[in-house]
Amino acid sequence: MRPVPPFPSQIAGIGVPRDPVSAATWRWAHRSLPTYLLTHSVRSYCWGATIGDREGLAFDPRILWTASLLHDLGLARLPRNTMCFEVEGAEFARRFLEREGMPAPDAERVAIAIILHMRPSVTLADGAESVLLDRATGLDVRGAEFELVANVRSGVVREFPRGDFDRRFLAAISREATARSTCQSARLLNEVGLAAWMAGSPWTTS
Repeated sequence: MRPVPPFPSQIAGIGVPRDPVSAATWRWAHRSLPTYLLTHSVRSYCWGATIGDREGLAFDPRILWTASLLHDLGLARLPRNTMCFEVEGAEFARRFLEREGMPAPDAERVAIAIILHMRPSVTLADGAESVLLDRATGLDVRGAEFELVANVRSGVVREFPRGDFDRRFLAAISREATARSTCQSARLLNEVGLAAWMAGSPWTTS
């Protein structure tokens, strides 16, 4: 188990919520996620918060932080899953956050954001945090809206490097698509062309 570093107050100048539930989620992520998903999850928060601030969206940093750090839990436990990975992750997040003291309505918002980050056409009617997690993960996986985080991109990636994220993430999505052909992973891989999208991402040349 990797050591858990001190809970940061900011990452590359981007503020991190300092409440006890957010701190507990930081500790959980370091103890439970493989490095490639941990760094992706933290970067996703940074991209989402940056876009939210840039566009003046009213979002709750606690919701976005916990949803970001927990959103890919299901990819880390594919052999044990009985549902699509985002649904597995949402159910775990809801239980974990309520156990740590997050009010049930807020834990529900986190769970919704996690489920929707794999769905098409997320809108503000689904919650600002759902939109920001969807956009942030799209940015980190395939470079969508790459230019929106230009001012913070190098600092965030320096603190939480991409490493072998592309290869390992695509392999995990492929494993789920093979095991559960009706999940969103299969749609992204087989209908949307995720592998080609990632191969042409601006991350590959940055």
